[in-house]
Amino acid sequence: MAVPSQNATDSVLILPTAVITDGAEVTANLDTKGAGWATIRVIQSAEQGTNSTGTQIELKESDDTVVTNFATIIANQTFDNGASAGTTRFEVDLKGRKRYLRLEITASTVTNHGDVVPCAVATLSRLDNSEATAATIDVV
Repeated sequence: MAVPSQNATDSVLILPTAVITDGAEVTANLDTKGAGWATIRVIQSAEQGTNSTGTQIELKESDDTVVTNFATIIANQTFDNGASAGTTRFEVDLKGRKRYLRLEITASTVTNHGDVVPCAVATLSRLDNSEATAATIDVV
């Protein structure tokens, strides 16, 4: 779905320097206040190991940023093209959603899975008169 770019703001959620391996996780919270739509793009490097098993990606929502309050919107989205780099894209209609979105990316725990370097960018669009706030980055 095309969204007018003149009414949008971009935020880097996860920098591409965040290497994860062996079950490690990186997360980022996105404050969607004032936006009607969110597009989240997760870009991942090729796996550097011999077992292409896939990285797990989850998207959650909450009214606040307390980790235990987040409820899953999209669970266990697998990035399973480990032989080459690629992108997973989420389009989220924010109407009726909670204020904060949380992106969680977890590397496989399979032996010889190899390091992956994910990064993520969010575009908030359909902004109301107030300025949508920037993403908060929490790398774990």
